Amino acid sequence: MVIFLKESIDSILAIDKKTREFVENTDKEIEQIKKDLREKLTDLENESIEKSKLLGKEKSDEILSNFEKKAEDLKKENQKNLEEIEAFYEKTSDDLIKVVLDKLIGRDSNV
Repeated sequence: MVIFLKESIDSILAIDKKTREFVENTDKEIEQIKKDLREKLTDLENESIEKSKLLGKEKSDEILSNFEKKAEDLKKENQKNLEEIEAFYEKTSDDLIKVVLDKLIGRDSNV
């Protein structure tokens, strides 16, 4: 009977040891899975941040390019207007000066 009792206790202790090992291994696996998930989430977050940066840079470059084109168009338009004004002044400067001088001296101008 003592042998049977000892075998039963040994069996229970062996089962207890295996149960503890199983729980310990399961806990280690769970921690490893958590670690892997954290790493994957961090990688996804970093990837998302990089994609957002690239998209932001693309949009910024697009806006800057559009602004530069509009500024260049406005500069060309202003240059054209300046050339028209200069041409008009070249064409009419003598008459304009005569009108101004006539007004200054109080004479009617026929221009």
